[in-house]
Amino acid sequence: MGELLILLPALTIGLLMMLIHVPLGQEVLRRGIIFIDLSLAQLAAMGAIFAGILGLGSIASQAAALFFAFLGGLFFKKLEMQFKEIAEAVIGCTFVLSATLAILAVAGHPHGAEHINDILSGQLLFASWQNVLVAGTVFLSATLLIYAKPEIFLKKYFYVLLAVVITTSVQVCGVYLVFASLIFPAVATSYMKNEHQRRITEYLGESFGFIIGLIFSYYFDLPAGPSVVWGISLMMPICLMLKSK
Repeated sequence: MGELLILLPALTIGLLMMLIHVPLGQEVLRRGIIFIDLSLAQLAAMGAIFAGILGLGSIASQAAALFFAFLGGLFFKKLEMQFKEIAEAVIGCTFVLSATLAILAVAGHPHGAEHINDILSGQLLFASWQNVLVAGTVFLSATLLIYAKPEIFLKKYFYVLLAVVITTSVQVCGVYLVFASLIFPAVATSYMKNEHQRRITEYLGESFGFIIGLIFSYYFDLPAGPSVVWGISLMMPICLMLKSK
């Protein structure tokens, strides 16, 4: 079991990310903008790619990622306010355009395919305690803001907060896992009327899914992000069945 200690930074980031992704995912589902997290994650990744192409440092790369995600958040907020009936379609189009632009940007790069794979699948197993400190501070701060003032940070400043959280999440966890940890639990518990029980069920399902996915990834030498995605997708129905019994 001692060898599993190497997974602690990745597990810590995942559990801290889950704290904020659960309420954000419920709000995304409530608003009917399912693909917004994919689009914002891809926009953030595109900003990081451009910074990398220009040879900028890690701080500049994170700033570029946040800038692109922030612009996307402002655009989507305006879109929801004025063109709600086509908002989801435009959000999906934005994802496709930003994803293909990222592919075109690294097409001539010798490690372009590897870079795209890292963005989609993440580098969770390589997370360090420094990543935990930086990302964890963002996740905990955002969680406190949401639970302290939900009418402000889940309503008025929802898009801004979502952009910041997703920019932080996608740097380590990748686009696939960011989407799964936001949407899978929210969809699985969407029929539940009791908000408190719904949150607890989502937290439990995502926590166990994260743990199982990481262990599976480690022992079978598989990408951590996709493994955790499947872990969450399998554990959510199990938690729901246990609750119903």
